[in-house]
Amino acid sequence: MSERLKDLQRQRALAQEQVDWFDRQIAAETGAATPPAAAAPAGPQPAAPASAPAAHDAEAAADRIMAQYREQSKSKPADIKRGCILYFVFGLGLLGIAFATVYILYTRR
Repeated sequence: MSERLKDLQRQRALAQEQVDWFDRQIAAETGAATPPAAAAPAGPQPAAPASAPAAHDAEAAADRIMAQYREQSKSKPADIKRGCILYFVFGLGLLGIAFATVYILYTRR
């Protein structure tokens, strides 16, 4: 069997695992019964590398990552708007001080 064929079969198996995971997640979110596992494709399957984490470890890691991004954002639109207004007022104040300084310097001569 050629190296390319083995690689394609390995990629297909990985893609099938991902689709199965999507199906389980969709079923969990909709409350539907978990779909039965798809039949294994015919042909020799490459052995999983020994360093690959178990499926439940990968799902646990994925859940931790998703929980990290589910947390509420600390900046709200109202806070952002207030900050923009404060920057604008601060900028106008600095511009006013600059004009006043220039005016005072040129009128003293």
